[in-house]
Order: sequence, then structure tokens, then C-alpha cells
Amino acid sequence: MKKVILLGAITVVLAACGNKQKMENETGKAGENAEYTQYLDTLKADNDLKITMGKVPITIVGKELKVGDKIKEVPLVVNTKLEEKNIFEDKNIKVVYTAPSLDTKVCSLQTKQLNEAAKTHANVKFYSVTVDTPFAQERFCTANEINGLKAVSDFKYHQFGIQNGFFIKEKGLLTRALMILDENNTVKYIEYVPEEGKEANIDKALKFLENNLMKK
Repeated sequence: MKKVILLGAITVVLAACGNKQKMENETGKAGENAEYTQYLDTLKADNDLKITMGKVPITIVGKELKVGDKIKEVPLVVNTKLEEKNIFEDKNIKVVYTAPSLDTKVCSLQTKQLNEAAKTHANVKFYSVTVDTPFAQERFCTANEINGLKAVSDFKYHQFGIQNGFFIKEKGLLTRALMILDENNTVKYIEYVPEEGKEANIDKALKFLENNLMKK
């Protein structure tokens, strides 16, 4: 009888300890989420962009990136080892496509189109930037044979989107935009798509690239 009581007491104590640890973990996560929410509340739209998602207006944080601006060189996650790299440190011309998620119809379609364009534009680097995890990006690229364009992620800190004017405050995603940078990372061409469900004008961007930046 004493053994049964003792075992019962031990079980209660262990359960209490487990619940305490669980509560501490959950409280910690809630605290982190609360801090992040408070941080997001401080972010402001310092631009005149009029962009919608499903016809509902959304807030793009920071300043609108314009032709003549230099992109802020924020490291991005480049592989499933979660390694970060400054993709802007080389001296190549770059085509950079930002989008909400590769796992959507428009983003998927346009990433495939840019991947094909990458194969016919030597010495130009093509990138897709989303907040998808690198694991999801790798699955998408493998399944769709994406080997000309490089998919990189802003999922860890969102600082690329926040500092360069692509972060959607209400959704935690990147807005759809297409830009071309010269060898010095100066913006030469940029399009912010006014409705997230619409496509960026890839043909127009590539024509600009070929007519203005490609060596004849």
C-alpha cells in the first residue's frame, strides 16, 4: 500500500514538473511573439505605395525603392543548412524577384519563367526572394527543375524586406516586385505589382535588361 502511495506521489510531482516546464516554454514563446508583435507595431510605411492583396489594402514597411537607389545589402539564407550570405557582394548584374510565397500559383509561374530567362542571359544572376523556409524552397526547386535561378529566404529576420521596402506588415510576407540591379547594386529598373494576385511584367523587365545593361 505504501509503495502505491509513494509511486502516486512521484507521478504527481513529475507531472507537475513537466507541466511547469511546458508552461515556462509556452510563456517564453508567448513573450517572444509579443515582443515581435510590438516590434511590428513600430514599423511604419514611409512611402506612397498603393498595393492590395485580394483587393484589400496592405501596408508596405519602409521607403519605396526607386531607380537610382542602392539596395541595402542584407544577408539572406541560401540553403537548408541555414547559412546566410550577402548575395549582393559580387559584381554581377542581378535580376531580383520578391514574392509572397513560391507555393502560390503566380509566384510559382513567374519563378519558372525567370528560371528559363536565367539560362539565356549569361553573366546575369537571377534570384527569387521569399519568406518561405529554405526547406520548402529546395523542395519547390527540385520538383520544378529550378537550376538557373537561385531561391533565397528572408524568413529568419525579415530584414531584407523591412530595410528595402518589400515587407507586408499585416501578413509577414514580401510584396511582389521585380527589380534589376547593376554591378554596383544600384536599382536600374523596378516594378511594384499593385495587386498581389497579379503578375510582374517579366517581358518588359527583360527587354530593359537587354537594351540597357547587356553588353552588345
